[in-house]
Amino acid sequence: MRLTMPAKPLVRAAAALADGNRVRILRAISGSELCVCELCDALGLTQSTLSTHLRVLRDAGLSASRKEGKWSYHRLTPLGQSVTEAFFGVFLSVLATDARLRRDQARLGRRLALRDEADQCCVGSQCRSMGSRSMASQDRKGGA
Repeated sequence: MRLTMPAKPLVRAAAALADGNRVRILRAISGSELCVCELCDALGLTQSTLSTHLRVLRDAGLSASRKEGKWSYHRLTPLGQSVTEAFFGVFLSVLATDARLRRDQARLGRRLALRDEADQCCVGSQCRSMGSRSMASQDRKGGA
């Protein structure tokens, strides 16, 4: 009996879900479109690490991006939405109890509070660095 290779999209999606940082990214962008700097701040990842993981998610068809000036925004694709709803639906108790995922969500909430009036990522390095310092300080003081 000869085994055949599953369809590439299935394998790519499964591989994308097989990394903890990519699961964290998918969880973050499942709520809304996010800028790279917002993801870096919320997840505590470097831009190069985040970029590598975002490429895997894009190649798997789970996420898409758009440029707006110097900023790059990332969101789930319809396939990504379906896959994450099914995947996260199976693991609801993990999402509710995992300390790292809860911390990510809290940091993301604080970072999104810094958005401008148009609900876009803050323009200018002062806002981004202010947000990063503020979140790092809150984390050291025992914040989420």
